[in-house]
Amino acid sequence: MKLYTNNRGDWVGTQVQARKQFRNEMRIIEVPVDKTNLMAFLNDNKVGSFLVQEPPKPDVEPSAEILSPMATSWVSWASETLNRGDISEAKAMLKKGLTIQNEWVRS
Repeated sequence: MKLYTNNRGDWVGTQVQARKQFRNEMRIIEVPVDKTNLMAFLNDNKVGSFLVQEPPKPDVEPSAEILSPMATSWVSWASETLNRGDISEAKAMLKKGLTIQNEWVRS
C-alpha cells in the first residue's frame, strides 16, 4: 500500500490528492499492509495526528491604552464623519486625533 507525504507531517492516501496538495513536494511511501506493522508505521510517523502547540506568548503583555479626552473627541468625530460617507474628512480627523494622542503619550 502507498501513502503520499510532503515530509512536513502532511499525508494523503491517493496520488490525485497528493498532486493537488503537495504539487512537486510529494514523496511516495510504501506502507505495510498487515495490521500490526501498519499500526506501528502509522503511530511512528504520526499519520493522521495533529501536533498540539500552545500559541506563542507575546513579548509584551497587551494593555489597553486610554485615549486622552481631546483625542477621544477627534476619533469619535472621525467615526461619525466616516459613517456619513466623507472618507477624506474622516481620515484627516482621525490623523488629528492620533497625533494628539501620540503627543499626550509622550508627555
